[in-house]
Amino acid sequence: MRQFGAILKDSFREAVDGFVIYLMLGLSAVVVLIVGSLSFTPAPPPEAFAKIVPGFSAVFPEKGRSRVFTGSADQYRATDVQPAGGGYALRLGVTAQPNAGPLPGDNGDSFRQAVAAWAKPAEKAGEVEVGGKGKGGRKVDFGVQSASVEEQRAVTDARMAEFIASQFAVQAGMDATVTRVTTNVAEPEYAFDVTTTGGSSVKGWPHTTKIFFGATTLNDETPLGGVLWLIEDVIVSRFGGTLVLLVGMIITAFFIPNMLRKGSVDLLISKPIGRTQLLVYKYVGGLTFVFLLSAFTVGGIWLALAVRSGYWNPDFLWAIPILTFTFAVLYAMSTLVAVVTRSAVAAMLLTVGFAFFLFVVGQIKSGYDDVRAERPDAERSAWVGPVIDTTHDVLPRTRELDVLTRRLISEGTLTPAMQRLAVQAAGPPAPLLATFGVSLAHIALMLAAACWWFGRRDN
Repeated sequence: MRQFGAILKDSFREAVDGFVIYLMLGLSAVVVLIVGSLSFTPAPPPEAFAKIVPGFSAVFPEKGRSRVFTGSADQYRATDVQPAGGGYALRLGVTAQPNAGPLPGDNGDSFRQAVAAWAKPAEKAGEVEVGGKGKGGRKVDFGVQSASVEEQRAVTDARMAEFIASQFAVQAGMDATVTRVTTNVAEPEYAFDVTTTGGSSVKGWPHTTKIFFGATTLNDETPLGGVLWLIEDVIVSRFGGTLVLLVGMIITAFFIPNMLRKGSVDLLISKPIGRTQLLVYKYVGGLTFVFLLSAFTVGGIWLALAVRSGYWNPDFLWAIPILTFTFAVLYAMSTLVAVVTRSAVAAMLLTVGFAFFLFVVGQIKSGYDDVRAERPDAERSAWVGPVIDTTHDVLPRTRELDVLTRRLISEGTLTPAMQRLAVQAAGPPAPLLATFGVSLAHIALMLAAACWWFGRRDN
């Protein structure tokens, strides 16, 4: 263990022997300070619920679990909003549109139809564009849910209350207790007494976000989860994660070549430590450096956001081990190239090229899967699909690791409705065993090759 500590200390000394690491830590500290200058002011409860409940007209079948959504003509309004324990009590009113028929009120209405359709399996009718056309928008599945008059009549008060509670969970990220009110309320008007929990620090609560301790307003009354997602996923995970990987590849590219310089390696291997053990220790030292850098940055931003917003999202911290594991794949390649060439420049360039190649393969695979899903019956070359699939399957799954990080962050910050309607999908979840298994196999193979080459050379 003392040997490992000595080599780790040596790796750390090499990492800090230059301005890059100090620059990175300084930039991370500045980013954490800027995030800490953010302020999140919740909208007053009456205004917040007035913005939240109109979204209930978007209905997700299968009791809120489907990705297909359908619309209803119902109008929702929240009144008599009052604090209640750790949440709020309010009266939710619904104005439905009666179905056409010879006997008004005997043929159901749009609210009963929405509740009945909500409990049924999804019926996809097509796709609609949300978020605007072009780059800012995307297509989501849309359904036209049907419910017979008999199904609408069979909707009970308990089922209506269950539907309203589900809408609070799906649209606002709130837990709610709901009871239907029938006194002095005649269909197609409906009323419900609702008690929510979580206060205003919930995903869907509108907040006004300011930066630099209130000097500049970034947005007015935007759902809290959407702002946190923008910071954690777009700014930190994508841009910041890419920067950490790039800097990590540059700095650690010098670790192995410096160790293999004549005189340095002679001194090391003269001690009671095997060459394989020495190389593996050096490899772990590089991983430790990136782990500490990502932990400082991600952990600092997470703490600043949690303290300033009042919403604690531990899922964001998964970015630290996933980012470190992604770097482990790339650093294994760097280690192999460094042992073979003894050149830091070669290790750096080939590793960056390898990372770019994996990115391109992942993008091609994702794009081809989208084409296959949109046009399953289209004619294609017999060899293109198998070549793309095989190439993707045998290479490290860096894109799937990125998708996993994005999925964890979005699930921790966004309401289910926001995930399905407002944010570009990260892609279907990949099997974790395949994602990590294939990548681990590549790490083991590249390290084994590096150790074999290191052991057979004269130094």
